[in-house]
Amino acid sequence: MTAEEALALLDRVLEQQLNDVQELVFRHCWEGKTYAEMAEQIGYDAGYIKDTGSKLWQILSRALGERVTKSNLQSIVRRHQSRIEEPRQRARSKP
Repeated sequence: MTAEEALALLDRVLEQQLNDVQELVFRHCWEGKTYAEMAEQIGYDAGYIKDTGSKLWQILSRALGERVTKSNLQSIVRRHQSRIEEPRQRARSKP
């Protein structure tokens, strides 16, 4: 699963869309970057990026029903993808 695919999945489950900075933090976390690396690459203060990340994990935790952190982001999103796709695949295979 790519960051783009993960964001598309989140668009379906979140009540409101992520803002631009939240989306940037998500993409960079998905790629395994540190907050300091993100701040340097996108031109924001590292503290601001870390705070944005913290708020993002809270939003995702509420939407996905389990605690999301920077370190477990990919596993939780992938697990959630499986939960969404299983019922769809079963529905398609019914005659």
